[in-house]
Amino acid sequence: MPIRLELPARYLRWVTPREWLQVGAADQPSLVFKGRRHPLTLHPLPAALGDTELRDFIARLPPRPGTLVVGSLIPRRARSLLEASEAGYLDSRGNLHLVSGAGVIHVEASPGASRERAAGLGAHGVRAIQALLVNAGPVSVSGLATRVSLSLSQTHSVLELLEASGLVQSTGTGPSRRRLVADRTALLDWLQAQPVARRAEQRLDVAVYARRPEELWALVEGKLAGAGVRHALTGGAAAALFGFGPSNVLTSAVRIDPDLRLETVAATLGARPTERGANLRLLRDTGRVGTGLTEERDSIRVAPQVRIYLDALGERRGEDVAQQFREAVLGF
Repeated sequence: MPIRLELPARYLRWVTPREWLQVGAADQPSLVFKGRRHPLTLHPLPAALGDTELRDFIARLPPRPGTLVVGSLIPRRARSLLEASEAGYLDSRGNLHLVSGAGVIHVEASPGASRERAAGLGAHGVRAIQALLVNAGPVSVSGLATRVSLSLSQTHSVLELLEASGLVQSTGTGPSRRRLVADRTALLDWLQAQPVARRAEQRLDVAVYARRPEELWALVEGKLAGAGVRHALTGGAAAALFGFGPSNVLTSAVRIDPDLRLETVAATLGARPTERGANLRLLRDTGRVGTGLTEERDSIRVAPQVRIYLDALGERRGEDVAQQFREAVLGF
């Protein structure tokens, strides 16, 4: 006999129905099994909680079973702690753990697995989506186009694609029309699944004398900024500046203005190309996904935070670093 999970409408798309699990809308959440209704209480999870705050939040939850913590992105460490305390959780990726009088339901989702790849999305569109992900409110086509230096037609095409995929919602008509991201976690999962968002860039590995990664970053920053070269530290090295990088940064990745030859930039740095012992990787920044909308961190120019996450994913053993950065810094 299937189990029926009844939730407020806004959470329905977070749960994938299965042969044994039905989903329905109801103002009063509950789990129905063998004709018996087990009430559930929903508790939104505040974003970006530290370990102490997270444990305090869990300690304040009402007696279990029937407690269901909901959040757009519930980090792995939070899910583990909730499971240990016999509290349930549900997030927009489809991770579900529910403890009730009917037993325990556990579903572990794969990020982006249910998202289709989009045809026609180019690197410049990726730049627009990266900006859209960190935008706090509704945007107009012209406002987003100006921010990311794209034409109105390019920006409109990207927003239409996302709206058709259910990833953004629109309000108003004509010049007053605005778009708002429906779920940033879902949009980032979708973007992560797009090949163009994580394409293999033209690269040049070089060696630069520096005793520590921090010394290398400062040296690169000083020489490239002094020469007027648009650039941005990215991936695990940039994540380290936020306090969530690898314990030992062996190779630092820097995205470079696509109008410049990487060999020319290496010469500016006084660096020698090498296949062994490189500590710096220069990447051609196709679509300016890294060198557009940069920010400064500890006096170092770094790529947009979404780009740091996506680039870290592609590095050797970078998935754990990327996930920690996403949970702690992006928060969605």
